[in-house]
Amino acid sequence: MYQPGDCVYPADLPRRFLCRVAGAENFSTGAGTSQILRLQPLEGPWPPGTILIRLDGTVVSAAARQLWLAQPPKRRSASRHPMARVTPLARARRATA
Repeated sequence: MYQPGDCVYPADLPRRFLCRVAGAENFSTGAGTSQILRLQPLEGPWPPGTILIRLDGTVVSAAARQLWLAQPPKRRSASRHPMARVTPLARARRATA
């Protein structure tokens, strides 16, 4: 059973688009319990605020590793001051007598 906040991929789309479960409604059928899911796309061609509706059997749960790999690399803020590179000093030679 999916809970709000879970991440899934709709299986009926031509490629994987990560979505968050915004809501889930349970209902009984002759075969058991099923869910109607309201999905909030986190990526893809949809405008902000779009909600997709899918049955629980038409989505694939996103594993934690897939979520980590799907995140774009974080960039440093342009407003931060760049760190100065420190060059190690050459070792001073000791005078020998």
